[in-house]
Amino acid sequence: MQFKQNGTRPTPGRERESGSGMLMAVFVLFLVTSMGVALLFLSRTEVQLSQADGRSKVAYYYSEAGLEKARAITHNANFISTDKQYFTDEFPLVAGGDGALDFDVANLTATFDNDGNLTGLTGYDDDTPVVPLAGFESGWHAAFLTNDPAETGGIHDMTDTNKKAMITGIGAGPDRSLEITQAIVEKVDLYPVPPATITILGEPACGASCAQFWGGTSTPKRYLGDDSNPVCPGGNPSLWVPVVGVIGSSSTGTAQGGVIKPASFITGPHTGSSTVSDLTTDPSLDPLWTDCSLLVDLAAEVLAAADIVGNTATPNTDLGTTADPKIVYIDGDYVVGPSVSGGGLLLVTGELQFHGNADWQGLILVLGKGDFLRNGSGNGNIAGSIVVADISGPDRILFTSDDCSGQDNILGTADDGVAQSSFLVTGGGTGKTAYCSAYLIQWQAAKPLEIISFLQR
Repeated sequence: MQFKQNGTRPTPGRERESGSGMLMAVFVLFLVTSMGVALLFLSRTEVQLSQADGRSKVAYYYSEAGLEKARAITHNANFISTDKQYFTDEFPLVAGGDGALDFDVANLTATFDNDGNLTGLTGYDDDTPVVPLAGFESGWHAAFLTNDPAETGGIHDMTDTNKKAMITGIGAGPDRSLEITQAIVEKVDLYPVPPATITILGEPACGASCAQFWGGTSTPKRYLGDDSNPVCPGGNPSLWVPVVGVIGSSSTGTAQGGVIKPASFITGPHTGSSTVSDLTTDPSLDPLWTDCSLLVDLAAEVLAAADIVGNTATPNTDLGTTADPKIVYIDGDYVVGPSVSGGGLLLVTGELQFHGNADWQGLILVLGKGDFLRNGSGNGNIAGSIVVADISGPDRILFTSDDCSGQDNILGTADDGVAQSSFLVTGGGTGKTAYCSAYLIQWQAAKPLEIISFLQR
């Protein structure tokens, strides 16, 4: 064999090394491609999961919106019902033609069209949804009412015995997303029924700061503690309360001194000064009436529930009437004039001047400065109850740091709590100040239904 001149003979093994390099390059390329495909797949999966999670969250919010709407509707229905303490009156409204609560989330079935849009719900027989299935933003929602599972007959029981019920909200978004939320709601009274026709609060060891009461010198006036009386239709004939209720024996003695015309004070078997009672002798007295901080909380809750929030300049025409009662919160001093025929819940944080010719049906709360003055002759009637308490401290502004600082106006001392409160009547006339539970119970129900447990299914 001859070689060409200046020719080079390949080094042994170079062909094999070149083949190995090619194989390595192909392997690396395959590895990089595989990683890219995997990352692309992972990214796509994450996007899909994120989209699914987003749809689920949207459906959850729709479901929660339906539940909240049903909570408000149920509260409003209860507020105008005959029985405002329980939900028994509300169940027949949603039970359908067979008069039975049939809804059970375990039997609920949602139907969708080919595009993933919700078209209907089945599995609840003839029950009527509190919130009917309807479009909401880009999705749908509905809600149902049943009894509390803790009742003897469970969620299908038509009688409420514990002031609790269950609301089920259903929410659906696009692409077949469906979420269900459930809440146990409870009736919580805005306030306990006041313990007297006129309740003047203060600390038991009041000394010179005892509750001030002056019933006036007009013989024709009447102060009544019987729940069944001429200005209280629908009252309980067997119920009577003190005409004037105070805190502690010292305030009792002071208030009894304001019973100038004993024949005008009547409750149950009692007349005159014996209609004035120390409320602390009642073992069932609600803590609200002896706890200043709870009274401040009550004022805040009334403010939150108020139909009208006003001040000294608010016209009397904005107040509730006997035909259209309202919750009214007045910040500051206020005058109710002689032409008023009012109704509802009235809270005044300053001094309340109530003309002798004005009428009121409901609850009057003078929480703040704690001074009630009824002046001017007239035949106006107050039917319900009046509560007076000085809780706003030396600045006379409620919800500030000096609230409940007591008679010495200094927080952190022994007399912290309710300071001296007063109820004074001047002027003649034949008006009546009478207890009436029928007008008080209605406004107990003003507080929204409280969610005590919540479940996302």
